[in-house]
Amino acid sequence: MAEFDVEYDLVVVGGGASGKSAALIAARAGKNVVVLEKMPETGGLSMYAEGTAAFESSIQKELGTPRLSKYHFPTKQEGVEKFMGYSHQRASYDVVRAFVENSAETIDIYRELGVVYKTCDIAAEDDPSEVWTFHLPEGLGAHCQEVLLDAIQKLDVDIFTSTPAKELIIEDGKVVGVVAESDGEPLRVGGKAVILATGGMGSNPDRIFKYSWFAPAAYNMNVLTPLQNMGDGLDLALSAGADDTTITTCPILAAGGRDMTMDSQVGGAGVNPGVWINKSGKRFCAESVAENIGDIGTYYGKQPGGIVWSILSQADIDRLVNEGSEIAIGEFVVYHKPMERLPIELNAHLESGLVKKADCFEELAEMMDVPAGAFVDTMNAYNEACEKGYDDAFMKKPEYLRAETQAPFYAIPLATGTMGSAGGIRINGNMQVIDSDANPIPGLYAVGLDATGLYGDSYNMEVPGAANGFAHTSGRIAARHALSTME
Repeated sequence: MAEFDVEYDLVVVGGGASGKSAALIAARAGKNVVVLEKMPETGGLSMYAEGTAAFESSIQKELGTPRLSKYHFPTKQEGVEKFMGYSHQRASYDVVRAFVENSAETIDIYRELGVVYKTCDIAAEDDPSEVWTFHLPEGLGAHCQEVLLDAIQKLDVDIFTSTPAKELIIEDGKVVGVVAESDGEPLRVGGKAVILATGGMGSNPDRIFKYSWFAPAAYNMNVLTPLQNMGDGLDLALSAGADDTTITTCPILAAGGRDMTMDSQVGGAGVNPGVWINKSGKRFCAESVAENIGDIGTYYGKQPGGIVWSILSQADIDRLVNEGSEIAIGEFVVYHKPMERLPIELNAHLESGLVKKADCFEELAEMMDVPAGAFVDTMNAYNEACEKGYDDAFMKKPEYLRAETQAPFYAIPLATGTMGSAGGIRINGNMQVIDSDANPIPGLYAVGLDATGLYGDSYNMEVPGAANGFAHTSGRIAARHALSTME
C-alpha cells in the first residue's frame, strides 16, 4: 500500500479556471479537496481571459437576440456542428458535446457567485463567421478568478502554492496520488482521483515544435502565456500510460505588434488590413484575412523567420485615429473605436527604433532590411491594384484596397503570438485520460488546456471564449465523474 504524508478525496494539479472549477464542485459535494499550484499564486491563463463561451445560457435567453439583430444566439446543436466542422471532424465528438451541453452552467455559477455579465457578444464584429457566444463579465477573467478563488477558500479547499507536482503515484494500475515538491522537499499527497489542470504547453516552444503543425516560427513567437505552462500535465499523464501515439497540441494563435502588448494601438494598427510584407520584401496574402485574428497568426507564423512588416501611410494613421480600427481584437482593440492613443504610442516606438518611418519606399526598405527592388515593385503593384479596384495578386477584398501614396510611410513589425496551447492529453467525454486503446486510466483526468478533443490543428476563433469556457466546463465534468467513482 502506498504511503502518504497527507490524503484527500480529490487532488487537483493546477489552480487556474479548470482546476478551481473542479475543486468547487467536489468541495460543494462535501469532499476534501487540495489544489497543488506550481506558482506563488493561483490564476493561470484565465486571468487574461475576456469572455466565456456558452450555449443556450441564461444570459442569452434573457437577451433574446444579439446586439446585431440579423444574427441569433447559437443552439447547442449548432455549437457541436461548429466545432466539428471547423476541425474537419478532427475534434472528439464526445468531448465537444460534453462541453457544449454543459457550458451554460458556467454562467449560472458565476452569476450565483456575484459576477455581473455585461452582455453576450462576439469578439470581432468584422468576422461574419463568428457565433454569438462571448459572455463578457464585468472585470473580465481576472475578476472571475478572484471570485472563484474566494468561493473555494470558503469551502475549506486546501491550496498549496509554490508546490509543483513532480510525479504520479500509481498502485495496481490506478492513480492514487501525487508526489509534489514543497520547500524543496517531496510531499506525498494521496487522493481517490487526480485531475490534471496545468495549463498546457503554450510557453514551451520545443513542445509546440514537436506536437503541432506550427513548428519553425514557434521560436519567433511573442509568448503571451504564463511562463509556467510548460507541459507538466502531459509528462504526468504519459507516466501513467496515457496515449503517446497521437499527441497533438493546438496553438491558440493571435497576432500583434512584435514586442508590444495585446492592447497596443500601434500593434492594432499594424494588423489592420493594410499591406503586409515578409523578409523577401513581398506581400504574402490577402490582408483582408485580418477579419479573423486566428488566421492572421497562422499566416504570420508561416513566414520566413516569422518576420512580418505592416506598411501604413500617413492617411492610414489619420483614418485609424479618427475612425477607428477596421478589425477587432476582443476587448483590446475595439471595432471602429477611434485609436486616440495611436500618435503617442507611435512616436514612442519611433524613438525606440522599433517602428520605422520614411518618406519613400526605397528608404523604408533599407530600414526594414528587405530587398529594395522587390519591395518597391510590390508597393507599386499594390497601388495600381487599388486604382483599378481589384487585387490580381491575392484577391484582397475591394473595400480594403487603399493606395499607399501619402508620405510619410510607416513600417510596424508584427509577430504571431500564442495565448496558450490546447491539448496533448487524450481524454474521453468524462475528461478521463485514456490510453492508446481508448481505455480510461483509473483515477486520472485532464481538463482545460491540458486536454485534447475540442479542436483540430487550429484554435476555433469562430467560437469566442472557447478555451475559457471549456476550462470551467471540463473541470466540473471531471470532478463530477470522479465523485461518482467515490460513492
